[in-house]
Amino acid sequence: MTKTRGGFSRGFTRRSFMATGSAALLGSTALGSGLFSGGLAYAQDFDLMATSGEPVYFRGWQFRTDVVQSNVDAYNERMNGNVDYATVTGDYPSLMETTLIANGDLDVLYANPSSAVRYMGGGWVMPAAELPNGQEIADSMYDNIREAWSVNGQLLGLSYFVSVRGTLLANLQRLDEAGFGDNPLPTTWDQLYETIYALHEAGVETPFLPHWFAEWFGISWGFLFEVMNRGGQVADAETHQPMMTVDGPAGATLEAWKRLWNSGLVPEEVLSYNEAAYIDAFRSGRYVFSPQQIYDIKTFNDPAQSADVAGHISLLPGTEQSWGLIDSAMYLMTSRDRPDALTDDVMRFTSWYGYKDENGDFAVANRWLEENMLFSAYRPVMESDAAREAIQSSVARPEDYDTVLEVYARTPYPKGVWNVVWSEEFNVWLREKLFSFLQDDLPVAEVIEEANAEITRLNERYGI
Repeated sequence: MTKTRGGFSRGFTRRSFMATGSAALLGSTALGSGLFSGGLAYAQDFDLMATSGEPVYFRGWQFRTDVVQSNVDAYNERMNGNVDYATVTGDYPSLMETTLIANGDLDVLYANPSSAVRYMGGGWVMPAAELPNGQEIADSMYDNIREAWSVNGQLLGLSYFVSVRGTLLANLQRLDEAGFGDNPLPTTWDQLYETIYALHEAGVETPFLPHWFAEWFGISWGFLFEVMNRGGQVADAETHQPMMTVDGPAGATLEAWKRLWNSGLVPEEVLSYNEAAYIDAFRSGRYVFSPQQIYDIKTFNDPAQSADVAGHISLLPGTEQSWGLIDSAMYLMTSRDRPDALTDDVMRFTSWYGYKDENGDFAVANRWLEENMLFSAYRPVMESDAAREAIQSSVARPEDYDTVLEVYARTPYPKGVWNVVWSEEFNVWLREKLFSFLQDDLPVAEVIEEANAEITRLNERYGI
């Protein structure tokens, strides 16, 4: 691209970037050596003061919208910004895609890797590599996170969070009350289900809250991570060909789900929960076990937010298998038609919000870590004393700090179904099929066969 009025020199055009195609994102886990691996840190090196006077449209999903608005207000006040923030309810990826296709008022948005691949394939986003400090930002990230968020070596977005969705949490108080307090916590899915039924026989009405809620990242993601935790894959990480079998991890997952649903231990209302209701259900103290976001350990152990369970929520160890999947999100910049001066302001805000502020501080990332235990892709954030303190102050027991790192280090990433252009389409299909599987009592073999066929159809449609 040419040099803009703001003086930002961008070394290549969006067209040349998009010509590389919708290649898959790299990396199969978010963790290499230790918690993460690689990277350096630099200072912010360009003026972040807004100059165009035009609105920058920032749209987010429903999570701590009060924090987001506060951060945006700080930028607008301190940096002469005109950022218009609003929260989007409903199926966020689909709604964002509709706006992107229409070239609507959208400049900055959230995206999971699967969404980012699709948006990039449509030519709707401007890679972070086009930022004046794009290389600096990339070098500040852990190597494997940067690779997971890149296409052909070009970073797509800036760090919002990195987490584990499906961390198996346990209410220690409920276990004690049921007479299970001295028993070791389950270390595999099969052990967990055995414990669930044993708890029910001991008089616990609702021992388990499964990841079956209605959000786009609900029941379908619950299936993905249980299959992977059991040692399987839904689709091959490189070829994206279907890999599910009735006698393998996918079949075992569905058989366990069918037994659990038919047992009546899961209230039907769970299938209609949004994420807020799902979190509220677990912090009510009604349930003993539940797969949740790893960062919500802080929420559940905070007396101000979760009085009924605070101080009692631990997590299952990752000694024999993984739990959950790597969940992460970026801040993306759109490539919609707009004046160069406005594009420069989009870059200024995105860099301030998704990297460092005008003082060279990781202000937003540090706030997310301290207030919500949202982990970051940036080494300086995660390797700080503040990060250790944030985690240690959020867990129920001192030994849980090491368990958090242990679980994090083993968590898989569903590359086969997320790092491919049809990811969002398959997720919609899978979500509806899994609800039908439970509510209509569909045969396991039928669901496995149809899921494999759907992946094959999508591969053929997109020439994969």
